[in-house]
Amino acid sequence: MKHFPFLGTIVLLLLLCFPSTSQAHITCGPLVGNHMVLQQQTDVRLWGWTDNAGATLTLRTSWSKTKFKATADAKGRWEFLVPTPAASFEPQTVTISEGKEKVVLTDVLIGEVWLASGQSNMEMPLHGFEGCPVENSAQHIMESIRYKDRLHFCTVAFSPHPEEVDTVTAVWQNCTPQTARDFCAAGYFFGARLTEALGCPVGVINSSLGATRVEGWTPKDIVSTYPGENLQSDTYLNAHLVRPAYNVDRGLPCVFYNGMIHPIEPYTVKGFLWYQAEANAHAPSTYADRLVRMVRSWRERWGLGDLPFYYVEICPFDYYWLRDKATVALVREAQYKASEMLPHMGMVCTNDLVKDYEYWQIHPCMKKEVGDRLCLWALGDAYGMEGIDYRYPVYRSMQVEDTERGKQVRISFDYADDGFNRNVGIEGFEICGPDSVWHKASVGTSGRQITVRSDEVKEPVAVRYAFKSFQLGNLKANSGLPVIPFRTDNFPR
Repeated sequence: MKHFPFLGTIVLLLLLCFPSTSQAHITCGPLVGNHMVLQQQTDVRLWGWTDNAGATLTLRTSWSKTKFKATADAKGRWEFLVPTPAASFEPQTVTISEGKEKVVLTDVLIGEVWLASGQSNMEMPLHGFEGCPVENSAQHIMESIRYKDRLHFCTVAFSPHPEEVDTVTAVWQNCTPQTARDFCAAGYFFGARLTEALGCPVGVINSSLGATRVEGWTPKDIVSTYPGENLQSDTYLNAHLVRPAYNVDRGLPCVFYNGMIHPIEPYTVKGFLWYQAEANAHAPSTYADRLVRMVRSWRERWGLGDLPFYYVEICPFDYYWLRDKATVALVREAQYKASEMLPHMGMVCTNDLVKDYEYWQIHPCMKKEVGDRLCLWALGDAYGMEGIDYRYPVYRSMQVEDTERGKQVRISFDYADDGFNRNVGIEGFEICGPDSVWHKASVGTSGRQITVRSDEVKEPVAVRYAFKSFQLGNLKANSGLPVIPFRTDNFPR
């Protein structure tokens, strides 16, 4: 019998030249990974890609005996819809396999998942920015260890793009002092309060970036209808090529939605948190409509109904680059207006969450209170928890009346059923007569109403409260939630 020692070498070379098409390489989609939190008691979407179009993949979970199967499409994309049980602190596993290839995801928690987005006040980490501290940050970072195995974070990487893309870097982490210090402060405080209130795991995803406009987080099919937005400029078309990346123009439209929201849309969430508007402070007339259109588009693309959307009013700040300081007050007015345009939208008022010395600090330090108030909205509205005060006193109507001291204005409010926090020393009110000249007002409380007057205004026609760029308010409901800044007039600026 003849032997051909070189035959094995030839066979090996042929195998290397023509690799088996059955060899798989499984890649999970953004947010699908170790330490992820899955929304409880729903069908969550888990997705990714394989090298083999048409391949069959199998998924198993530690909480169910059910074996799920999916077929990769022509581009190798696969997707599973997986039912989740009630929330639990017990770590779970998810196993995805194709042939001999297997991916095992560990430390998976079942609980509540929220997406936080916006600009720098949302991006601001728990340890603060340089020269912009978070109040008591060292203490909060130290105490973050108590949320280990209860609170998980995920930060979506900076990734602007002129077109919608399918993937982005987004890595989940368990809560420890090391991870919490770099996570967004407002999102951390929201998550910490929520896990305490609900007694279940919470996952918070942060996809935010400083100095960005609402148009930057909105899909192109919507922004293309806005006048003055250039979607064909070299700056726009090359946004993904700028190096170093952080030098990209933060005012660009669409690119942050394309690269930092669209890739994570398949992930199942409970709702959204939003802290933005500073970059739109120059354009109050369009803000309410554009925010609402962005919210509608997100809800449509997630396909999970009217997902709750809770957002933060821009805080008192001097806005020294704006000549017309009333513009900022009009933006806050537009922010509140937006909350009345769609269901399950709510605004956190912040005109009491700034120190008197922070008039030139656009990143105020009181982020814990912001997170707590976002959580109040979630508990009262999204979770329907009874007994939670989450709505702010808001102006309803005014009436001019005669008194022994002259005429005064009586203001009525919604959501002030238990009255107010103080009877004297109320700051921030102005009153004017037919001449439209504003004067500081004296204010008194009368049950659920307040009275406003000034000896300098004999015939009052209008009242304003905290209606300036920087005006701290101190009038609150008994709940501790502040009166939302307002005006009773519609005078031209």
